[in-house]
Order: sequence, then C-alpha cells, then structure tokens
Amino acid sequence: MEHLTCFTGGLFALGAHTMDKNRADYKSRYARDMGLAANLTYTCWQMYDLTPTKLAAEDTRFDPGTQNPHPGNPVNIQRPETMESLFIMWRLTHDNKYRDWGWKMMQAFEKAERVEGGGYSGLRSVNQNPPLKDDVMQTFWLAETLKYAFLLFSPDDVMPLDEWVFNTEAHPVKLVP
Repeated sequence: MEHLTCFTGGLFALGAHTMDKNRADYKSRYARDMGLAANLTYTCWQMYDLTPTKLAAEDTRFDPGTQNPHPGNPVNIQRPETMESLFIMWRLTHDNKYRDWGWKMMQAFEKAERVEGGGYSGLRSVNQNPPLKDDVMQTFWLAETLKYAFLLFSPDDVMPLDEWVFNTEAHPVKLVP
C-alpha cells in the first residue's frame, strides 16, 4: 500500500457524510462507507506506529497470512495523506483517537526529522533508529502536512467542512451556497 493512497479514509468519510439521506439504503451504505473509512485510516496509522521511528515508509507490504506490515520503500518524505484522513475523520466523528494518532505522528516527526538550526528533513529509512536524514524538506510538508495537522487540532469552526473543500494540494476553496 502506497502512502499516497492514505487520503482514501477521508475520501470515504466525506462521501458517507454527503450522501443523500433520502436514499432507501442510506443507513447501510453510510455504515459501510464509514467503516471502510475508519479501517483505511487505521491501516495508514499502523504504517506509522509499527516502525522503529514511528514514521511511515513510502509504501508498505502486508504479509498475506498475518497481515503484518513491512516497509517496502523505507523512505519517509513527510507526506500529508494520513494527516488529511485523520483531520477529516476527527471532524466527522469527534473520536479522540484521531487526534491522539495525529499527535503521536507530530511527536515522531519532531523527534526524527527536526533539523538543528531550523527546518525538517525526510528520512532515508524509517527502520533505522537513530534515523539518517535525506537533507530534503518537501514543499508539501509545509503546504499540506502541517496544514492538516493544524486543522486537526483546531476548533471545528476553523474552516468547517460544510463550508470549505480542500483540493488535492490542500488549498481551501470556499463553497458557494
């Protein structure tokens, strides 16, 4: 599973919450889609939590028999997709686990990727602890990952999801009534 697919937890949750409530199958589809959203988000969280650095690899492979994750390409380049899903899942469910996971991710970024003198750097391997930095701070770290982290811990009236939509680069666009 590539880290890039970790936005899908939030995608399914938004789909469930914007579904036509007058559909005959609304309750069953809502439950199915929110369950899928929660499971996808949990899987992406596990990609972080189960590495020595507590940061996700670029992609993760799962053992067919046990479903145990193993980093494929072990680099971490500060991607935003999991934080995006945590933000959306928090806003739609108010389940504290999403904020807890986001806080643990931010602590791991701070511990493993902060650069003395300022800034952050990706990692060459999430399996190496202490980590070896790649000396690159991605633009999406600032523009997306940290924006979603900020929103995850902000009150719900800061860019409410029924008034704003975020494009693929996390730029907020005001919905027109």
